[in-house]
Amino acid sequence: MSYTLAMAAEDKLQHAEDGVVEVGMTDARAALTALVREVRYGGKTGAFTERGTRQVVLVTPEFYERALALGAGTKG
Repeated sequence: MSYTLAMAAEDKLQHAEDGVVEVGMTDARAALTALVREVRYGGKTGAFTERGTRQVVLVTPEFYERALALGAGTKG
């Protein structure tokens, strides 16, 4: 099996203890496709981190729509 750029991007993804797949902001561009696939097809929740702290969470459109239907709104 040969090593591909997609495999290199997947190496940047970290699986946290709570099941969230995380990627650091400095690695986000290279790992974006792999992270989206983990969320969309792997049933995971994704997160972008900066200095180890989650900054943004990535969920499927279905999850987002359910959250809106349950009254979860945006801050502000």
